[in-house]
Amino acid sequence: MSPTRWRNLCVVLGAVCIAQLWNDCRRDRDPLAIPDCSRTAPVSQPARSGAGSDRSAPHHDEPPPAAETAPGDDRTSDGLTVPPWALWFTPHPGEDLRTYRDRMLPVALAAIAPQRARVVRSRDSFATLAKLDARQRAELDGAAQDTSAALQERVMGAVLDGEVSPATWKPMAGVDLAHDLLEIVLRGNRRFLDSLDREQRARLAQHPFDFGDYLVFATPWEDALKLFD
Repeated sequence: MSPTRWRNLCVVLGAVCIAQLWNDCRRDRDPLAIPDCSRTAPVSQPARSGAGSDRSAPHHDEPPPAAETAPGDDRTSDGLTVPPWALWFTPHPGEDLRTYRDRMLPVALAAIAPQRARVVRSRDSFATLAKLDARQRAELDGAAQDTSAALQERVMGAVLDGEVSPATWKPMAGVDLAHDLLEIVLRGNRRFLDSLDREQRARLAQHPFDFGDYLVFATPWEDALKLFD
């Protein structure tokens, strides 16, 4: 897998984590404070000309000097300027895939850690509310593990078979791959639901726990990176 795909994976994962964190914080967030406009500093008025000044001459405001940007501080692509801090997350010149992985993996794990803790708390909360027995708890974790294994196998197969090769890429190839991945997730979710009785399913509908959410964050996807050692 190319460094570009690893970069895209990190960006997507970071966006999902930020969205989940924002959604959690929004529930208990205090209303935004309304700024007090009365305390705003008044806009300074231009100084009037003295008695001896030439009032007939038109006044021209000089444009502010353009901000100087040091060369190499950012990159511009298709009219979009990438801030310098964001460049740290991209592969550096001369950096191979293994070095890039070792540099980005601790960052990714730190970003996903709060979400992993959240889905585990949600799972335990639902298990207590629905009174899941040991067999049902094992079925939930087993469904998640088997689903993640099937997802990784399908993705690796697509890479090895050239389905996602840029040289032969077609939109319908991506549609077929997405369809297969969604079907795998749906089978895992059905396996989990089949282990619940009617009352437990009703309680699940009222609880924030979600199999897909649990699958995404509880699965140790980083173990698949050991294939590149």
